[in-house]
Amino acid sequence: MAAAGAQPGSDFSSESRRHKVLVICLMLATTFFWASNIVAGKVALTGFPPLALAQLRMAGAAILYVLLYIAWRGFPALHLTKRQWLTLALMALTGITLNQICYIGGLSLTSVTHTGLIQAIGPILVLILSASMGMESLTRGKILGMTISFVGVAVLLIEKPAQGSGSNWLGDLIVIAAGGFFAYYTILVKKASHSYDPLTLNAVVFGLGAILLIPFCATSVAGIRWSRISPHAWWGLAYMVLFGSFVAYLIYAFALEKLSASGVAAFAYLQPLMAALMGIWLLGERLSMPAIIGGVLILAGLYLTEGARGGRKHIQHLARGRI
Repeated sequence: MAAAGAQPGSDFSSESRRHKVLVICLMLATTFFWASNIVAGKVALTGFPPLALAQLRMAGAAILYVLLYIAWRGFPALHLTKRQWLTLALMALTGITLNQICYIGGLSLTSVTHTGLIQAIGPILVLILSASMGMESLTRGKILGMTISFVGVAVLLIEKPAQGSGSNWLGDLIVIAAGGFFAYYTILVKKASHSYDPLTLNAVVFGLGAILLIPFCATSVAGIRWSRISPHAWWGLAYMVLFGSFVAYLIYAFALEKLSASGVAAFAYLQPLMAALMGIWLLGERLSMPAIIGGVLILAGLYLTEGARGGRKHIQHLARGRI
């Protein structure tokens, strides 16, 4: 009887382990999509101007989200107040419009490795803004971690670009600006996430963000000579839209419900490594010693900062910060 009674528990435990392994594999896939999205952006930029690429990418992602929303929900009316619409518009402006203008503009001027490493300081930028708004206090541990990470960023900025590295201090600064816009967006998301489900929030924010990009990007899009766009550039754009802006977020939304916050956040440390390896392998970028030192300092500082926050991992940057 004992053996017979043990079997169901064993089956349940085995099924639970398989489910956890599946979720971890999905998170690895998501991390890969976000890292490779940087490479895809570099490839797409060989054919599309930065502003045009930002517009096309976000418009494509918005269309996919709206279509999924309609297929899943039909055509329900959004009963939102004027204040709610203004909040969502501000989220779209910072998290999509300005973030993408700076992110793709910066990527066009610097390397995949530098972009991936600088994106890793997203939680630290959120901490700085949260502290400035009185939402979180700064402790010695947090300040130490932040300082170490910013020393790492400084190493990247003062690095003399080696031939073939593709890095540039101006591009690095623009990518940092993109992270700053996204950090503010992350704070807005924290305040609004309890009011909207992820699908509705993404459909509305991506849609508004794509619309708000038009005044900045319309001239660039109009000037594209479509017949001269290479297949590689088209594939880069398609990858950014489908995998970097759509599939990865859907997988992440599922995994976030199944893994602990710290478990999900751990994958953030893999992304810069994946991006650097793919940049070297696929684009022929060269990894310099200053980039290695800067990267180690950035990730070490991030680890110390998150540890000092007592496990309160600010992981929203993973879900939307990689756009």
